Amino acid sequence: MLDVLKTRFQGLIIICEEKASHNYFTNVYGLSRSLYALVTLFSLIFNSTESLFSPLTYKKKEILIAFSNINLFHIFGYDGLIYSKIIAIVILIICVMGYFPRYFGVLQWWVSFSFLNACTIVEGGDQITNNVLLLLIPITLMDSRKNHWINTVSINNNLYKNFIAHVLFCMISIQISVLYLQAGVEKLYKVDEWVDGSAIYYWLNSNLFGMAEYLRPIFFPIINTPKLLFIINWSVIIFELLMAGAIFMEYQKRKKLIYYAVGFHFLIAFFFGLVTFFIAMTATVIIYLIPKDLQIQFLLKKKR
Repeated sequence: MLDVLKTRFQGLIIICEEKASHNYFTNVYGLSRSLYALVTLFSLIFNSTESLFSPLTYKKKEILIAFSNINLFHIFGYDGLIYSKIIAIVILIICVMGYFPRYFGVLQWWVSFSFLNACTIVEGGDQITNNVLLLLIPITLMDSRKNHWINTVSINNNLYKNFIAHVLFCMISIQISVLYLQAGVEKLYKVDEWVDGSAIYYWLNSNLFGMAEYLRPIFFPIINTPKLLFIINWSVIIFELLMAGAIFMEYQKRKKLIYYAVGFHFLIAFFFGLVTFFIAMTATVIIYLIPKDLQIQFLLKKKR
């Protein structure tokens, strides 16, 4: 019976064995972890406690009591938020540096989760960071390296660990693909301005989210040109759908998208000031488009 099953699924077994032969504990996912850590770290460092955690909404978000009790920013109360911030900043700095991912993978998600559910002003970048870090926890628990910047194939050549890591990275890629698909498709049936090509005009002119005053004289002639505005508007939708389909592309084709994707999110940060969102999406693009069994060479020490 076992021989029959093995023969029937021989092709699948060969594919699984091939995937398990690769080392996925590289600096590709390490770079993404460091960038995700910077997202929350910059928010904590460059914003005051009062602006991040309003006393009017503190502990009033809809969240299970059990989760509220373990929230880092609830442990010491509102008057003790400075202690929570210090602990979070120390953890995040260690994560940026890449030390001991097995232990700090869980702690990094804890800080991100706590921030997402306690902070008054969160945006999409914080949500994406939290979701990806949650899926990365099993991978970090299997990562026995002292630092996620180094490549130690001999330590992580366990076939079972490699295969589990591959499956989890596939799950992350599927989630990111769906994220881009939702962003592109929803624009087509939820907002009429995206369909008629005028959404970019209203976003850039928004008093709350629009571009800075010093940029308006430069870019107003462009967004006031209907044909150019229409092209820019629909380019956003097409690019998001293209990014959603990147999950089915070979690496050589996906590689070309990396620079465009980072540039796309940089423009969002440039016009709307969403710096931490840009960092989060850059981390997401890296973990989505770059094979995790590769090494980013410029991060490695040159051999003498």
